[in-house]
Amino acid sequence: MATIIEIAKMAGVSIGTVDRVLHNRGYVKAETRTKVEKAMEQLNYEPNRVAQGLAVMKKKLRFLYMTPKTLHNPFFIPVRQSAEKKIQELKAYGVETDVYDYPERSIDEDKLIKKLTAEIGKYDGACILGKDSSINKLIADEARKRPFPIVFYNSKIEGIDSIAYVGCDYVSSGRLAAGLAAMTGGADSKVCFFSEFGSIRESADERIHGFLKEANIRYPDMKILGKWDITSDKAQNKRAVRQMLKKAPETNVVYVINPMDYSICRIIAAEDKENKIKIITNDLVPIQYDMFKDGIISATICQEPEKQGELPLELLFNYLAYGIQPSKVNYTELSIHIEQNI
Repeated sequence: MATIIEIAKMAGVSIGTVDRVLHNRGYVKAETRTKVEKAMEQLNYEPNRVAQGLAVMKKKLRFLYMTPKTLHNPFFIPVRQSAEKKIQELKAYGVETDVYDYPERSIDEDKLIKKLTAEIGKYDGACILGKDSSINKLIADEARKRPFPIVFYNSKIEGIDSIAYVGCDYVSSGRLAAGLAAMTGGADSKVCFFSEFGSIRESADERIHGFLKEANIRYPDMKILGKWDITSDKAQNKRAVRQMLKKAPETNVVYVINPMDYSICRIIAAEDKENKIKIITNDLVPIQYDMFKDGIISATICQEPEKQGELPLELLFNYLAYGIQPSKVNYTELSIHIEQNI
């Protein structure tokens, strides 16, 4: 294996310069860094990970990881579990990670903002959900003051600089949903959308955009009859379903986009007295299994929640520890599930 002496000789720089490039410390001109990296590539240099690991441990990195409460969002249960597993792995490198829930009540949000305002300076980077939040504003403000890398997962916010995004290609997800609507309800399906829009509106809007784009191109006879909000109030959700059935009685496919706790699916099935509506959802959590068995859900589109939990932390660690620049966009893989393959 090549040595740093050989790299320095080929690049025409000092050994100290090679060391600074390898460990991403100190100032190195971009032109010089390129020469060193090119020499490393030509010599097939593989850094000593043990030595690097020891160097990383001395840095004592500290991360901030923000996650939604999972009571009304079961999709985030595997996301959080996967993140917590990665957090334990990173402890071997001396990395500490504080995990906080996005508060649902303003009083709790005020308390967390006060705490983070006092402690934000001790963090080296953050993984956050792309939602409209005062917590996110505080983190974004910190990133404007100093080098403070942010990785978005699941959704992102335009106008906030980040080193990477890990999550679903929501437009492609919507296109898949249009195809499933045609398969389950026919190319001339009569479709309605149900979704929790709120603070994560981006994912719903992009999925709808992808659905409409695909429908316009491939299924010109498909009709979109309307869209309704999902809330945490089940009585309100029932009224919305009844309103849909009254205004659009010909509906035979409902695409449930951001489903919250998925109870909307059972409400639709209960109100659909003729049993003619096919329901398409996103993601796959335990509560859906019985719905598949009961014939309530016809198909669902998954987006690798585990990857959304662990990869943001891995990218943040590699960036700060080894100077590895991540891909700006890291889409998760989309997969379709029906009763027979869950």
